[in-house]
Amino acid sequence: MALALMIVPRAEADSGATAANPKADSTSDPTVVARGKGFEITRRAMDQVLAAAQAENSQGRLPADAELHVINQLIEIQLVLQKATDAEKAVGKQRADERFADITKTYNSQQFEQRLQTTQMTADDLRRKLYEEETAQASLTRQLGINVTDADAKKIFDANPGAYDQPAKARARELVLLTTTADSSAPLSAAVIQAKRRLIDEFEKRARAGEDFAALAQQYNEDPESKATGGEFTFKRDQMEFGDLAYSMKPGQISDVLVNEDGFRILQLLEIIPAQKIEFAAIADKIKNALIGDEKRKLAPAYLNQLRQEAGVEILDPKLKAAQAAYDAGTHGPAANQPPAKP
Repeated sequence: MALALMIVPRAEADSGATAANPKADSTSDPTVVARGKGFEITRRAMDQVLAAAQAENSQGRLPADAELHVINQLIEIQLVLQKATDAEKAVGKQRADERFADITKTYNSQQFEQRLQTTQMTADDLRRKLYEEETAQASLTRQLGINVTDADAKKIFDANPGAYDQPAKARARELVLLTTTADSSAPLSAAVIQAKRRLIDEFEKRARAGEDFAALAQQYNEDPESKATGGEFTFKRDQMEFGDLAYSMKPGQISDVLVNEDGFRILQLLEIIPAQKIEFAAIADKIKNALIGDEKRKLAPAYLNQLRQEAGVEILDPKLKAAQAAYDAGTHGPAANQPPAKP
């Protein structure tokens, strides 16, 4: 349930802390849902992460225990941040700035503002949360005593020849008209579906007649995942239902209208990206990060539980407190004890 779900939706500051944090956003919800020594978590901080996750879920639904996972994630980020060094904060800020720049490149200014509104954040909120995630991530590695070397990564690389090579990929653009809704109890009527079929047929004719397919996709595409990129996406042959069709097309070619349970779509193949042999130097950092992530998943639960006890963490929201108690009773440990952010 990481913030990355916002836009990829993802300043030196502190996350959902309010009373203990004089730098907190002045518009923050004063409702405190959890606290520990030196920090508090507000309902607003929780709602932002939940809204981010929901925005990335094409069905608009979240797991029943989403709130419990989010509150624990925010608590654990704060616990780790309290032990971060100045050097780790500097690394966190640099990485957060890079992620923020990547996010703003993905969307035009209007789309970016829409995403912020959907996730109940300001740009400063996003920067703050990115900073916290990245700083906690860097600091947790040290706090857990994890030290992964190039030699460790090379051993994995050599033991899996060809595993890191990149297969051929297709880069395509799509225009989708959905015949499903996020609310399964309110399906589209037959008349609406028929109207969408007529509309997609019209778009196909216009595209074949030479109209700019990218412009059509930018304006009319309804797919929530590809809409932000103007309908453009990249995929391996076996990643997509219509993969075989896409790979049989020529660059620039437009498909017939395709139909599946989601709705109607037309594809335009942009290019086939050839398979690539990946050398160790190009993949070393990713392998190291994966190994670090594996170590974090093994070591973090016990360590974070210790930090929670030392900080006297309390969940104040009655509903969440009861959910936490039920979880603890069934598993004998805090819920969502995972690294504060994705490895």
